[in-house]
Amino acid sequence: MPQESTVELALAHALAYVAPAAILAPTCAPSPTPSSPNAALRRCRIAWQRAFKAYMDRSKGGSFDEIFAAREAGDAYCKAMPMLTGIEGIRDFIACAAHGILIGAITRDKSAQLLYAAQVALAALPRERKPSKSAA
Repeated sequence: MPQESTVELALAHALAYVAPAAILAPTCAPSPTPSSPNAALRRCRIAWQRAFKAYMDRSKGGSFDEIFAAREAGDAYCKAMPMLTGIEGIRDFIACAAHGILIGAITRDKSAQLLYAAQVALAALPRERKPSKSAA
Protein backbone atom coordinates (compact mmCIF):
# COMPACT_ATOMS: atom_id res chain seq x y z
CA MET A 1 0.00 0.00 0.00
CA PRO A 2 1.47 3.44 -0.91
CA GLN A 3 2.84 5.51 1.96
CA GLU A 4 1.78 9.15 2.22
CA SER A 5 4.24 11.93 2.82
CA THR A 6 3.58 14.81 5.15
CA VAL A 7 3.41 17.14 2.17
CA GLU A 8 0.55 15.13 0.63
CA LEU A 9 -1.35 15.14 3.90
CA ALA A 10 -0.82 18.88 4.38
CA LEU A 11 -2.01 19.60 0.84
CA ALA A 12 -5.07 17.38 1.25
CA HIS A 13 -5.99 19.12 4.50
CA ALA A 14 -5.47 22.53 2.91
CA LEU A 15 -7.74 21.61 0.01
CA ALA A 16 -10.33 20.12 2.34
CA TYR A 17 -10.51 23.04 4.71
CA VAL A 18 -9.38 26.21 2.96
CA ALA A 19 -10.12 26.11 -0.75
CA PRO A 20 -13.68 24.78 -0.84
CA ALA A 21 -14.87 26.77 2.17
CA ALA A 22 -13.19 30.01 1.13
CA ILE A 23 -14.17 29.82 -2.52
CA LEU A 24 -17.64 28.32 -2.37
CA ALA A 25 -19.18 29.61 0.85
CA PRO A 26 -19.68 33.28 -0.06
CA THR A 27 -21.70 32.66 -3.23
CA CYS A 28 -23.73 29.53 -2.47
CA ALA A 29 -26.47 28.70 -0.01
CA PRO A 30 -25.30 26.50 2.87
CA SER A 31 -26.44 22.92 3.15
CA PRO A 32 -28.93 22.21 5.95
CA THR A 33 -26.84 19.29 7.23
CA PRO A 34 -23.15 20.07 7.78
CA SER A 35 -20.66 17.33 7.02
CA SER A 36 -17.01 16.76 7.72
CA PRO A 37 -14.34 16.54 5.03
CA ASN A 38 -12.41 14.29 7.40
CA ALA A 39 -15.31 11.81 7.54
CA ALA A 40 -15.65 11.81 3.75
CA LEU A 41 -11.91 11.34 3.26
CA ARG A 42 -11.84 8.61 5.88
CA ARG A 43 -14.70 6.74 4.15
CA CYS A 44 -12.91 6.92 0.77
CA ARG A 45 -9.56 5.84 2.22
CA ILE A 46 -11.13 2.91 4.07
CA ALA A 47 -12.87 1.79 0.86
CA TRP A 48 -9.52 1.97 -0.97
CA GLN A 49 -7.69 0.02 1.74
CA ARG A 50 -10.36 -2.69 1.97
CA ALA A 51 -10.49 -3.22 -1.79
CA PHE A 52 -6.70 -3.30 -2.07
CA LYS A 53 -6.38 -5.79 0.79
CA ALA A 54 -9.23 -7.96 -0.53
CA TYR A 55 -7.57 -8.19 -3.95
CA MET A 56 -4.17 -8.95 -2.48
CA ASP A 57 -5.62 -11.60 -0.15
CA ARG A 58 -7.07 -13.54 -3.07
CA SER A 59 -4.02 -13.11 -5.35
CA LYS A 60 -0.46 -14.42 -5.32
CA GLY A 61 0.95 -11.09 -4.15
CA GLY A 62 3.18 -10.30 -7.12
CA SER A 63 4.01 -6.81 -8.41
CA PHE A 64 1.41 -7.09 -11.16
CA ASP A 65 -1.15 -8.02 -8.55
CA GLU A 66 -0.43 -4.76 -6.75
CA ILE A 67 -1.16 -2.83 -9.96
CA PHE A 68 -4.50 -4.58 -10.43
CA ALA A 69 -5.30 -4.25 -6.73
CA ALA A 70 -4.63 -0.49 -6.90
CA ARG A 71 -6.93 -0.17 -9.93
CA GLU A 72 -9.72 -2.04 -8.17
CA ALA A 73 -9.11 -0.01 -5.01
CA GLY A 74 -9.33 3.21 -7.04
CA ASP A 75 -12.78 2.20 -8.24
CA ALA A 76 -13.83 1.50 -4.66
CA TYR A 77 -12.46 4.90 -3.61
CA CYS A 78 -14.58 6.65 -6.26
CA LYS A 79 -17.71 4.70 -5.32
CA ALA A 80 -17.28 5.82 -1.69
CA MET A 81 -17.08 9.51 -2.61
CA PRO A 82 -19.89 11.77 -1.35
CA MET A 83 -22.86 12.58 -3.54
CA LEU A 84 -22.85 15.88 -5.38
CA THR A 85 -25.77 17.31 -3.43
CA GLY A 86 -25.63 20.59 -1.54
CA ILE A 87 -22.63 22.77 -0.95
CA GLU A 88 -21.26 20.52 1.81
CA GLY A 89 -21.51 17.40 -0.35
CA ILE A 90 -19.80 19.15 -3.24
CA ARG A 91 -17.07 20.46 -0.92
CA ASP A 92 -16.49 16.96 0.46
CA PHE A 93 -16.52 15.50 -3.07
CA ILE A 94 -13.83 17.99 -4.17
CA ALA A 95 -11.74 17.20 -1.09
CA CYS A 96 -11.98 13.46 -1.79
CA ALA A 97 -11.19 13.96 -5.47
CA ALA A 98 -8.15 16.11 -4.69
CA HIS A 99 -6.89 13.63 -2.11
CA GLY A 100 -7.53 10.70 -4.45
CA ILE A 101 -5.50 12.42 -7.16
CA LEU A 102 -2.64 13.05 -4.71
CA ILE A 103 -2.43 9.44 -3.53
CA GLY A 104 -2.89 7.97 -7.01
CA ALA A 105 -6.29 6.41 -6.34
CA ILE A 106 -7.83 8.50 -9.14
CA THR A 107 -6.32 8.51 -12.61
CA ARG A 108 -5.62 11.69 -14.55
CA ASP A 109 -8.46 10.98 -17.02
CA LYS A 110 -10.98 10.27 -14.30
CA SER A 111 -9.84 13.28 -12.24
CA ALA A 112 -10.81 15.70 -14.99
CA GLN A 113 -14.26 14.10 -15.25
CA LEU A 114 -14.84 14.17 -11.49
CA LEU A 115 -13.77 17.79 -11.07
CA TYR A 116 -15.91 18.81 -14.04
CA ALA A 117 -18.89 17.03 -12.48
CA ALA A 118 -18.28 18.98 -9.25
CA GLN A 119 -18.09 22.23 -11.24
CA VAL A 120 -21.41 21.48 -12.97
CA ALA A 121 -23.05 20.53 -9.66
CA LEU A 122 -21.79 23.75 -8.11
CA ALA A 123 -23.14 25.82 -10.98
CA ALA A 124 -26.52 24.12 -10.62
CA LEU A 125 -26.91 25.19 -6.99
CA PRO A 126 -29.30 28.06 -6.35
CA ARG A 127 -27.45 31.31 -5.66
CA GLU A 128 -28.15 33.55 -2.72
CA ARG A 129 -30.14 36.57 -3.74
CA LYS A 130 -28.79 39.98 -2.93
CA PRO A 131 -31.25 42.17 -1.05
CA SER A 132 -32.92 44.58 -3.44
CA LYS A 133 -32.44 48.28 -2.80
CA SER A 134 -35.68 50.05 -2.01
CA ALA A 135 -36.58 53.10 -4.05
CA ALA A 136 -36.92 55.31 -0.96
